[in-house]
Amino acid sequence: MKFIPLLCLIPLLTLSLHAQDTAEKAREMTTNLEKIESLIDKTIKELREAVEQLTRISTESDKPRDAFEDFTDQLKDYKDVQSTLADRIDHFRSIADTRFADWEKDLAKMEGDLKAISQTRMNKAKKEYSDIDKKVRTIGAKLTKAVDKLQEVQTYFTTELNSASIQAASKVTDAAKKSADDVMQTLEGMKADYRQLKADTSENSTKSKD
Repeated sequence: MKFIPLLCLIPLLTLSLHAQDTAEKAREMTTNLEKIESLIDKTIKELREAVEQLTRISTESDKPRDAFEDFTDQLKDYKDVQSTLADRIDHFRSIADTRFADWEKDLAKMEGDLKAISQTRMNKAKKEYSDIDKKVRTIGAKLTKAVDKLQEVQTYFTTELNSASIQAASKVTDAAKKSADDVMQTLEGMKADYRQLKADTSENSTKSKD
């Protein structure tokens, strides 16, 4: 029976551990993309419900107090989930940076056709991620603007809540709702971008576009 010297096994063990670590980081990237998608859905839901409660203030202007309190609660829920989404996206940025840095290191260990293929795949994924992140930073400013408008409406109705004040502010509240609708559409687009990035980088994806 032949025995393999222990020193010969060390490089194999090192390679195995590195491969496991790389795979784990790739899965972590996928998991966080899934969490971002879920949080985007929740953000849209909370924002849509806030707009619905704001509309109720107008339709129930003879007794608007219940609708206003529901709007106030819903606005808080929306701001909370938006903050959670922003934190998750920030966390994902560090995960993506680490993933691409590891990919670069692995490229240095390849050569020939496989290296060229992997380099092309990495460049595609990095560009896709970079483009998404630029959009997200722009969307962040739009989200803040929409929240500010809704918050201003809340402050207005906190000061005076009756049929006359509701009617007087109708154009402003309509503009706030329009801004929120624009944000919801933008968030749907952002979710689609993150989903495509997941399809292009996840080991569990079905079929990604080349």
